[in-house]
Amino acid sequence: MTIDQSGDDVLLQATQLLRQHTDAGWTAISADILHRALRAFRPSDPVRGRHDLGDFFVASDVVVALLRQAVDAFAHAAAARITCSTNEHQELDAVTIQIIAAYGTHLLTLAEQVHTATTRTLTDILGDLAPSAAAIHTHVHIGDITDDLRDAR
Repeated sequence: MTIDQSGDDVLLQATQLLRQHTDAGWTAISADILHRALRAFRPSDPVRGRHDLGDFFVASDVVVALLRQAVDAFAHAAAARITCSTNEHQELDAVTIQIIAAYGTHLLTLAEQVHTATTRTLTDILGDLAPSAAAIHTHVHIGDITDDLRDAR
């Protein structure tokens, strides 16, 4: 097939040529590639905090990074994924922490320790607007058990 170089037909013909030679696997992975691209370029949502001088905002990526440090400080746990969400006033209302636990760790104790460390870290970051331990629903999801946490960090 040859491409006619006149006007608007160039784009149409080029598209037809590309579709003829597109790998069949492209259809299967194209949605995944688009999903990954959208996740990679998302802006960081603001999270409202309060100190003696008034309200301030912290990027949610900063909150997540500091929570990751708090979880990774445990010798028997590593953070796999951490997400947080805010209400319409940009106040933190939910945190989800997925961890990888060391083999032999008592999981209920670990979950409680992670919840306590999360609450303490959020208070350090957000001050007066940090949710209390009872108000924040920290969902600890243990997604993996390993005998070597160095692979998870």
